[in-house]
Amino acid sequence: MADDQGAVTSGGGGGWGNIAAQLTGIKAQTEQVREKVAAGRLKFDPSAASNAAKAYEQAQQRLTRLTRNIDALSRVQGLGEYGSATQLAGKFESKATDSKTGAVGLLTQLGDELKEKADMFRQAAEEYAATDESIEEALRRGEQR
Repeated sequence: MADDQGAVTSGGGGGWGNIAAQLTGIKAQTEQVREKVAAGRLKFDPSAASNAAKAYEQAQQRLTRLTRNIDALSRVQGLGEYGSATQLAGKFESKATDSKTGAVGLLTQLGDELKEKADMFRQAAEEYAATDESIEEALRRGEQR
């Protein structure tokens, strides 16, 4: 839904609001996975976690490039000089560039979330590798006795 200034809100039917709601759900899922990993209820093979981290980092990099290109979307031309055309162009610009609810804002939030997921998987891989090393070391000490 858009307000009088063209800003998109997370209410109703679809569009940007639907995307914002889905992004909120993605953030909640990331936090749930992080909590399960921290509590030891979810484990990843270290190499699989590293691969997942790399995939999220690559997706974030592609998204960053896309966000840089969005500047072209913020300039609407050819609608005319009438007041209604100028107002419509302003709404399109707002939908493209608004830092919280526009395309740039939503893409930035998604990029941040992709980075968060990559960091989570990288940390999980490091923790499991460290755990494996400590178990291996403990077994070696036990064999030496």
